[in-house]
Amino acid sequence: MRLKGIFNRDGGTFKTTDMDAFSDLAANIFRDAGHDFECAVVSGGEIADVITRTVKAEGFDGMIVGGGDGSISLAAGSMYGTDKLLGVIPAGTMNLFARSLGLPLDIEEALKTLAGGKPAHVDVPTMNGRPFIHQFSAGLHATMIRNREQLDYDSRFGKISASTRAWIDTLRAIPEISLGYECAEASGEGKFALVGVANNRIHGNASLFTDRPQGGKLAFYLLKAEEFDSVLGFALDYFSGRIEDSENTTVIETEKLTLDFHSKGIDQSLDGDPIEEVRHAVLEQHPRSLPVIVPADSRLE
Repeated sequence: MRLKGIFNRDGGTFKTTDMDAFSDLAANIFRDAGHDFECAVVSGGEIADVITRTVKAEGFDGMIVGGGDGSISLAAGSMYGTDKLLGVIPAGTMNLFARSLGLPLDIEEALKTLAGGKPAHVDVPTMNGRPFIHQFSAGLHATMIRNREQLDYDSRFGKISASTRAWIDTLRAIPEISLGYECAEASGEGKFALVGVANNRIHGNASLFTDRPQGGKLAFYLLKAEEFDSVLGFALDYFSGRIEDSENTTVIETEKLTLDFHSKGIDQSLDGDPIEEVRHAVLEQHPRSLPVIVPADSRLE
């Protein structure tokens, strides 16, 4: 295959990596496996433009993107619906999408796995037409993200520590979201502390990634705006990967969902980044709409 690599040197692991040496290593591994390969090392501020330009270019079959989940989300959003393959080098802090695809978390091993990997197609949802790969959230989780963005961290453990501190700050003022929702399976209105829509259901993974990237469903999570103890219990379940075990959490699987936010000033996020407030959201799953490279022995196809 004809492959182009884009490596975000500001990604967590890449911050302490000799990027010239890594680029040479990547070129040797892919070329030894019979691929044409060229790559560019860019900054976090440049990567969105570089990805967009690269996707529009002709004469290549796939893009190997190295960086954190933010970089991978950008690439997936640009490549969704195309015939170009996305290969993921997990060089960020949490590397959720790489985990979903079953890729090694060591960056050198990931290169070798991708060079000998196979194509597959995984699901990508959209929110008002905007693709995402992990989740849309409003309320508690989005507020935690906003609070965490105000803290400094340089590593995976630093991010976990920052998230813990951000959760503590978040739980001091529990949000109350007035929401109406409608899908084929259910409809209703109520007041909630958290609204989350994930790309397929999260089944007991402490890092909150789906291990069913071809499930074909949205997973809709609602946490009632109850007393502090109930919300604290949810936060503990969140950290242990047992969010579906919370007695105040409702989970609905659907293919299309409409949300109407009656409250104003509610924190919202998409794929872990804060976004401008959306009052009316239409979320839809697009099964197997993103071509990716997965391990040769993967069950994904």
